[in-house]
Amino acid sequence: MKAFAIIFVILILAGATALLFRTTSLPSTSENEAGFDTVAPEEILSDSFIHPRLRGLDTWKRPEGPWRVALQVGHWKASEAPDELENLRVSTGTSYRGTTEWELSLAIAEKTKDILETAGVSVEILPTTIPPNYFADVFVSIHADGNLNPSVSGYKVAAPRRDHTGQAEAFATLLSTEYQKATRLRLDTNITRTMRGYYAFNWRKYDHSLHPMTVAAIVETGFLTNASDRRVIVNTPEKPANGIASGILKYLGLSPTVTERIETDSLP
Repeated sequence: MKAFAIIFVILILAGATALLFRTTSLPSTSENEAGFDTVAPEEILSDSFIHPRLRGLDTWKRPEGPWRVALQVGHWKASEAPDELENLRVSTGTSYRGTTEWELSLAIAEKTKDILETAGVSVEILPTTIPPNYFADVFVSIHADGNLNPSVSGYKVAAPRRDHTGQAEAFATLLSTEYQKATRLRLDTNITRTMRGYYAFNWRKYDHSLHPMTVAAIVETGFLTNASDRRVIVNTPEKPANGIASGILKYLGLSPTVTERIETDSLP
């Protein structure tokens, strides 16, 4: 009887150990929502695993042609998202008294495009859906925040949590610096894991995402629900546009004269 009790305890401990290993080794189900940067189990369990998108990148060369920049308008045409991103179809973004996030972001993107094209950069404005394996030298996703507390304010800039280029963090830092110069908005340091795991960055999980060699960042331009932020991003969208364009131009090493004009025009 005593031997049976010992065997029973051993079996319970073995089962608990196996459950603990499974829990700590695999991604939780809460991380499997559309837009969250997840890693497939085979990537965790196999040191030799190479993601299909990474194969051949050791000999990859940038396509010939002018600098190419993509500006994504957050939540624009979200209802047209593909089946793999169906959760995004119901995401309309934030809004305030008739001003929607996507309308504001589109206005900023269009003004940013005008500045960049003046400097000789090829620019494409993208909706919610990213073309499969989309490449650009620089990709910036433009959004606006909202909060039930109207006193919450500030802008945020984040790089992908997993970045194959090795340059996204430096670009995001430069973009943040130039954005603050142009807008005079405060920096909101509340960068979420989900923001850094934005679906467009997640080429490991989604076909409609960026090429691994695209340098990317996401910008929350300010809070639509904050009066001070609205005076900048809604009333003077050229200011956030100038900040985004300046950060991109400086990263690409282009047109210091345009950058100087941007900084001058951004002064109160």
